[in-house]
Amino acid sequence: MFRKLLTTALLAGLCLLAWQGWEMLKLADLFPLQKIHVRGLVNTSRKDAFLAMETPKGTNLLSIDPEKIRSRLLSLPWIHSVQVKRVFPGTLTISLTEKNAACLGRMGERLMVMDEYGKPIKPFEVGDPLLLPVITPLPGPHQAANVVWIVNLLDKHAWIKDRISEAVGQAGGRWDLYTKKGVKLLLSNRGDQELALLHRMQKHYKILDLRVRQIELRIANRVAVRPESGPEALPPEKNEHHRGPTT
Repeated sequence: MFRKLLTTALLAGLCLLAWQGWEMLKLADLFPLQKIHVRGLVNTSRKDAFLAMETPKGTNLLSIDPEKIRSRLLSLPWIHSVQVKRVFPGTLTISLTEKNAACLGRMGERLMVMDEYGKPIKPFEVGDPLLLPVITPLPGPHQAANVVWIVNLLDKHAWIKDRISEAVGQAGGRWDLYTKKGVKLLLSNRGDQELALLHRMQKHYKILDLRVRQIELRIANRVAVRPESGPEALPPEKNEHHRGPTT
């Protein structure tokens, strides 16, 4: 029993000495921070990153907690993931991955930069990437999924994506799209087929280049066109309801 108690006491004493030695090393200026290497900054400025780290040069490398720096950097809006590593005698290396901006979204009265998962990154400001269309999803539990759905749909139909300035979600999975020329496109939850039909109409009739105010695509296999200023705005063969051209 005495030997066991003696062994325990010796181990406790060694741990205490090791801890005291570590604390003394941290207090000593043996390993001052001399270099900070940061990789992966795109939309985040170096100034903002260094301010968030709160770790000036000259700080003892042993006193730096990599997890605290990681947590501070993750608080910045663009940062998705962070790796922090101390390299003795005096270097800190930081590898960042930023979020991917996919579109702009309207949340109430605020315009937000949205990521690929339909989540807001930050309020839109001058200097942020201008990613059209501006998407206004219906509020609710499926808001992010709806943003992803319409972004993926427009990515699939790249021929029209650059023409669209705004997409507004409606009840029942419907969407109202607005082109940069002010044409309103009415889509249902069958948007893939409807945009394919519109593409065929565009190739045959250049329908989006005419004086059109609205194009109704929610009627199965049909396109209903509303002219900009009455029937005379369209040639007779393209006015009112039209079956999509066959392929």
